[in-house]
Amino acid sequence: MMKQIGYLDIHSHILPGIDDGSRNWEMTLQMLTAAYGQGVRQIVATPHNYPNDTQDNQKILDLAKKADGLAKQIAPDFEVFCGNEVFYRRGIVEEIEKGHILTMAKSRHLLVEFYPNEQYGKVYQGLKELVEEGYDPILAHMERVHAVFEQESNVRELVKMGVLLQVNTGSLMGGAFDRRSARLRKYIEANLIHFLGSDCHNLKERPPMMKNCVEKLYKKLPEACVDRLLYENRQSLLKDK
Repeated sequence: MMKQIGYLDIHSHILPGIDDGSRNWEMTLQMLTAAYGQGVRQIVATPHNYPNDTQDNQKILDLAKKADGLAKQIAPDFEVFCGNEVFYRRGIVEEIEKGHILTMAKSRHLLVEFYPNEQYGKVYQGLKELVEEGYDPILAHMERVHAVFEQESNVRELVKMGVLLQVNTGSLMGGAFDRRSARLRKYIEANLIHFLGSDCHNLKERPPMMKNCVEKLYKKLPEACVDRLLYENRQSLLKDK
């Protein structure tokens, strides 16, 4: 078991005043402190990026740099990286090239979200375009995209194409009879899920949960399977492989 290494949280809204996440620096510090207590050692700040967004990339990068400084005050091994949670629309590649969108930790990875009721064909074609342009798209909280989550054949098709899948830790906290949690564990065991993210927005309704989820996974799934999810894929993102 490799739990002592610490965890990567690739989906968070910890930057203050930039979206519907943290309201101010005090809340950001509290969220970072909570995340570190949950075993997180690297966290990617992913503020929302919507169509027709007039995002100020330099502002976001400056906020992330300051957040990283706060993380270092908590512990020297705590790091904050920067990215976006990008709502899918046509022309994303052009927007990246023009500097309107931030990739994950300056890599070729891109966190992409869709409407929960989006048709599978649009999800497939949109992610296929990103793969063909040389990006590594990560489907944000895949369990919310019904056309993907409900059809294992669709999950496998996306993974085979090169899409990476992220699950929110809160979605894995259901009990023995929770259908969604059970299905997600099945996908993890089949090596179809690549990243966990807290999708934290605050300290109450959507806190930076990680350790509680990981402990539950180790109880329910083979140790090697959970280790792979937590650590092997982390290196792929941070080293841009």
